Amino acid sequence: MKLFNRFFMWMLLLVIVGTLEKSAPITYKAPEVVAYDIDARVFIDKKQINIRDFDDEEPLKGGLVPHHNVAHQMISDFYEILEKDVDLIILIGPNHSGKGPRYQTVGSSYMTHFGRVIPSPLFGELMNNDNIMKADEVMLRGEHSIGIHMNFIKAFYEDTPVLTLLVHETGGIHGVDRLVKNIKDFIGDKNVVVIGSVDFSHDLSLENANQKDRITKEIIRNKSYKRLFTLNNDHIDSPTTAYLTIMLLREMGYEHQDLLSESNAALILNRPSMKATTSYLVYGYKKSEEIQ
Repeated sequence: MKLFNRFFMWMLLLVIVGTLEKSAPITYKAPEVVAYDIDARVFIDKKQINIRDFDDEEPLKGGLVPHHNVAHQMISDFYEILEKDVDLIILIGPNHSGKGPRYQTVGSSYMTHFGRVIPSPLFGELMNNDNIMKADEVMLRGEHSIGIHMNFIKAFYEDTPVLTLLVHETGGIHGVDRLVKNIKDFIGDKNVVVIGSVDFSHDLSLENANQKDRITKEIIRNKSYKRLFTLNNDHIDSPTTAYLTIMLLREMGYEHQDLLSESNAALILNRPSMKATTSYLVYGYKKSEEIQ
């Protein structure tokens, strides 16, 4: 009888342990530090950085900016006129691989050649959304859409935390507006800049790229933002990134847009006959009707 009771207790214990294991949430152990493998010191000279004084003008609150190192001067010019005294930087960029969930957030520190970029604790708030997961570390280490910007962020900002969201295009516009509202809710009254990492026309001749860019610029100029989701890689590499960025800035009250600069790899590299080019459009957003 005692043997039976002991056997029964062991079986009961195994059932309880098994139940706890099944009910326990599956956790993802993020790497402590992620490093981007391009040496950004080649095109970011901290000694030459111009930290603007905004006493007489309103700084940018965010916008769309390239992630291709060919356009490094355009990226640097954007950061110069982006507000610096902020509580939080939100960085949104495409997951070019398309691997994993549509939305992935970064909870790890990011090592650049200028030092470590710290993640915002708010990444946990993003994780409260059922469709947002921690970023896959293999994808993250090679994803230049945010890697290059981490270097600029560390060069232009001291220790401002960064909330990073990587996206891919599965699902189109479905659920994106709801995500914008959710992000705005947990940001609250924090002073935030929003950076959307986007390259435009891909793999076309300069002439064809210019034609595609005219269509894209018309859509953005007319604020027909949902039409971005009708575009493919001939026009833009991440409609979701562009839409999320613009709508989040609008939700925060920054609706005035200005096309700050535009170019193409063929022009920057002085190779106008290139068969496969990349276009770059830089948009800035703020409240006022004019950018000084």
